[in-house]
Amino acid sequence: MNMHFIFALIAVFFMVYPFAFYPIVLRILIFLCKTSLHSLDIPQSKQEDLPVIAVLISAYNEAQYIEDAIRTIIDQQYPKYEIHIGSDGSTDDTVQRVQSLQHRIPHLYIHDLSKRGKNAVNEYLIAHSTSDIIVHIDADVRLKPGALYAMCSRFIDEEVGAVIGTSTDAPIASAHHEHEEEHSSYRNLEFKTRSMESALASTVTSLGHFYAIRRTYRKSLPNDRVCDDYMPILHVLMEKKRVIADPHACAFEVREMQPGTEFKQAKRFAACGMASVLEARKLLLPQYGMIALFLWSRKMFRWLMPILYMKAMGFALIAWMEDSIGGQYLFFVLSGIIVLSIPGFLGIRIMPIRQACMFVRLQISLLGAWLHVLGSNASSSWERT
Repeated sequence: MNMHFIFALIAVFFMVYPFAFYPIVLRILIFLCKTSLHSLDIPQSKQEDLPVIAVLISAYNEAQYIEDAIRTIIDQQYPKYEIHIGSDGSTDDTVQRVQSLQHRIPHLYIHDLSKRGKNAVNEYLIAHSTSDIIVHIDADVRLKPGALYAMCSRFIDEEVGAVIGTSTDAPIASAHHEHEEEHSSYRNLEFKTRSMESALASTVTSLGHFYAIRRTYRKSLPNDRVCDDYMPILHVLMEKKRVIADPHACAFEVREMQPGTEFKQAKRFAACGMASVLEARKLLLPQYGMIALFLWSRKMFRWLMPILYMKAMGFALIAWMEDSIGGQYLFFVLSGIIVLSIPGFLGIRIMPIRQACMFVRLQISLLGAWLHVLGSNASSSWERT
């Protein structure tokens, strides 16, 4: 068989591996390790055993959402908490709305800060709170009943260093049914993968809008390129403590994403994720065992997809020039996806044009993310759609 065609097939394999084969690898590991799996059932804890928590919200012009964000925390009826809101130079009445609630809600604090960026606001809030367990939520997030209890009761186990919540669909009508359906399918795949990782060892992902971390393992963010929510998770993993994706700590976002902005957001998320993993690159080494396997499978191969795609096309083209029929067919398939996507960029949204367009736009977003990271650009910015 033509060697360049084999190289092209290898590149294609690693392109689809994170989505098609990695879940199978996890299921095999679950079967092999079934006697040593970690339970994801909610720990049954007495109220007096629950840790004291500090719930932190970094906000920039969140007047529309901030009051309901505070209420969603109060409604949890968690017994021991304080709430710290950090306004990053908001120009609306975010600060005033929080101040109007302070006389009715004990342990609610507002920090009216000058403009400094989200990472710096988080650092400030952590320094001005005292609880051992730090819970981060976004202003546009609403918690399902029992979410805080499920999340924070995990910390009774000293081996748990961080817990991320589970993102669910918002209980609101949306005019963008096709996008919502695709988003839910992807979210379902992510949920299953995170759960299997958590049962085996630790998940290697984050959920930026709702997660908790033990203060002991929370280190200062090294720069403005890393993710404010992902770098702390990687710090916990480097301390060889567990990170759990809790299936019972459910939350949803009420701010609707506008059509067409998901790829810009994907670029920004990928860029700060790449920068974070580069800061914690020793986790990719074999001595970290399953964590290294999870990171390569879950993150690195996904981020490398556009590079693998270009390599697959290049090797297939060379194989075709060497009279390989397989190389010719593979080159037609890979280039055909790009050609098929073009009408999608012009607004045609029928299947399979829509799927091809989404795939190509994702590759463009990831390439943009690599350029962003290699250019050492900051990622800790606020974006509103």
